[in-house]
Amino acid sequence: MPGPVTREVKKYLIQLIVGVVVLDAIMLGLYYGFSVSLRPERTQQSFVAVWVVLTLIVVATRMRKIRQARIRRSG
Repeated sequence: MPGPVTREVKKYLIQLIVGVVVLDAIMLGLYYGFSVSLRPERTQQSFVAVWVVLTLIVVATRMRKIRQARIRRSG
C-alpha cells in the first residue's frame, strides 16, 4: 500500500501531465483560431516562444513540488 508521500508524488505527477495537456490544447486552439500559420514568421516564432515559456513554467512548478515530496519521503 503506497504511503502518503507516494500518493502526493502521484498527485503532483498527474497535475503536471494534465497541466501540460490543457496548456497544449489551449495553445493549439489559439494557434488555429488566430491562423498563426498564415502570419509572418516572426509572429509564429513569438507564439511558439510564449508557448515554450508557459510550458516551462507549468513543468518547473510541478517538478519542484514533486522534488519536495520525494525529499520528505527519503528524509
